[in-house]
Amino acid sequence: MIDTHTHLYLPEFQTDIEEVLKRAQAAGIIQCWIPGIDADSLRAMDRLYDLMPAPGFFRLFAGLHPCEVKNNFREELSLIRSALLSGKYGGIGEIGLDRHWDLSFFEEQLEALRIQLDWALEFNLPVLIHTRDAFKQMMPIIRPYYDKGLKGIFHSFSGTLEQALELTKEGGFYLGINGSITYKNSAQSLFLNEIDLQHIVTETDAPYLSPVPHRGKRNEPAYIPLIVEQLALIYKKTTEEVKKISRGNANCLFN
Repeated sequence: MIDTHTHLYLPEFQTDIEEVLKRAQAAGIIQCWIPGIDADSLRAMDRLYDLMPAPGFFRLFAGLHPCEVKNNFREELSLIRSALLSGKYGGIGEIGLDRHWDLSFFEEQLEALRIQLDWALEFNLPVLIHTRDAFKQMMPIIRPYYDKGLKGIFHSFSGTLEQALELTKEGGFYLGINGSITYKNSAQSLFLNEIDLQHIVTETDAPYLSPVPHRGKRNEPAYIPLIVEQLALIYKKTTEEVKKISRGNANCLFN
């Protein structure tokens, strides 16, 4: 299994990161994808990288999260671009749009997103896209990239069936499914089986969005099997089938 989105460098893991990594391996996790949120996070990711429990266990991404877009976003982007040029990072993320917390820099969010999407084409790298309360604004931006070779994941997908179908069939994107799919009020669980499993990847977004029965507590990669079990129920497949297909989907972004 692959956790395609986990922030293991955050302070929530500072005291027991090595135990977290051991539990992940024991649960069958073979790789964790680590998205950055700003230039400072890259240094924290470097420290995490030194703790890699097995060769290739971490795949690092560099990007400017929409909630981190401020007046200095151009300086932040310059530092992130330099990091990408180093060749150490396997993709661009976490990038996107967020209208949930603060709209003060939303126009800057739009510009930062377009810049980073263009980088993805320039460097031929996949993207991890964050969209919260902003699909109305996201869809017109992402459509021009459908036929340009952009590839990536709509992380923690929270859109509609229509948006999911367009993004997967026309855009060729994958949908990142995490612990929220186990919640009783999950709208996506009602229609997810109408999206081919070939477009689904698993993620935790740790330390956030813990699946039931851990909801409200810190999330971690070892909980990916709970998401796989829920997907198996939704798609009426075995957990082994879901593991194999979702792992293959994730790997397709780099093959």
